[in-house]
Amino acid sequence: MLTEGQIQVSDDVKTLLDTTGDCLRFVTEFFEVISQSAPHIYHSALLLAPRSSIVWRVYSQQTHSVARVITGTATSWDSCTSVRAVETYKLVWSPCGQFIAVDCGDRIEVRDPNTLERLFVLQPPRNPSRASLRSFDFSPDGHLLACFYHG
Repeated sequence: MLTEGQIQVSDDVKTLLDTTGDCLRFVTEFFEVISQSAPHIYHSALLLAPRSSIVWRVYSQQTHSVARVITGTATSWDSCTSVRAVETYKLVWSPCGQFIAVDCGDRIEVRDPNTLERLFVLQPPRNPSRASLRSFDFSPDGHLLACFYHG
C-alpha cells in the first residue's frame, strides 16, 4: 500500500492540478462580479488576482490597459478572501482548496469542494445556548480549522 508521500505524480499532471486549483480559486474569489458582467474578468478580476497565481501569469496580458492597480494587490490567495455568505450560511475555503467549512448554525461541517460530501462535523462547546460562533478560518496549510465562540 502506498502512502501519500510515496505516490509519484508526473510534472504534467501536477501542472494540470495546480492550474485547475488556481482557476477554481480565481472563479470562487471573483464569482459575484463575473456573474454580473463577464467583461469584468478583464476589467477587474485579473487585475486583482495575486501576482503569484497561475491565472495572473498566463492571462495578465489580456487585461485592458485603461485600468491598473497602483497598490494593494495580494501576493497569494488568502482563505479569508473566499468567505461567502449564502442565505444564512457562512462558507470558508481552505487555502489548499481541499475543504470547505460551512457554518450550519448548530455545527460546522467540513465538506469536499467537488462533491460537497460531508467529511467532518464539528460540534460547538458543551453549552451551545451560551456560545455563538463569531468567526472561523483554516490554518495556512488547510489542515486545521480555528473557531472562535463567544458566550
